[in-house]
Amino acid sequence: MFYRYFKIVAISVLIVFISTGCESVKSAVGIKQSKVWLEKVNFKATANANDSSPIKIHVVIAYKDDLATKLTGMDASAYFQSAKKLKSDAGNDLDVFSIDVVPDSTASLDITPASSTGVIALMFARYTTPGDHRTNVSADYEIQVDLDKNDLKVTPTKKG
Repeated sequence: MFYRYFKIVAISVLIVFISTGCESVKSAVGIKQSKVWLEKVNFKATANANDSSPIKIHVVIAYKDDLATKLTGMDASAYFQSAKKLKSDAGNDLDVFSIDVVPDSTASLDITPASSTGVIALMFARYTTPGDHRTNVSADYEIQVDLDKNDLKVTPTKKG
């Protein structure tokens, strides 16, 4: 009888530790919490977006801290100049989701990360005008991106 009671209490305590986020229990069983929750991006481009030219968008998910640091130091222009080499060098440590959005249109991009261990998700937009044209989109499940004449505006629609 005592063994049965002890077993029930032990299992209950373990469930409480895991569900409340006890870091020592998580690390003991190898659970790493993702910092990236993004699943879907909805785009709406104005008629004069990017001087009436299509806008190339990349949503990138980095799975290593050093790669995340490198990406956050780049504006969109620097990113797009080195995008192929970055992906080639990073291999499975970087996911890239791409879409071209034409002015005066709407579009959607589904994000399916290769792993649940993403460190950061960033969006880069190739505009003809100077500017960062980069934003962190890690913490939300779904976002709305308004592509205007000279830049983009991100609004969370489902928070992570």
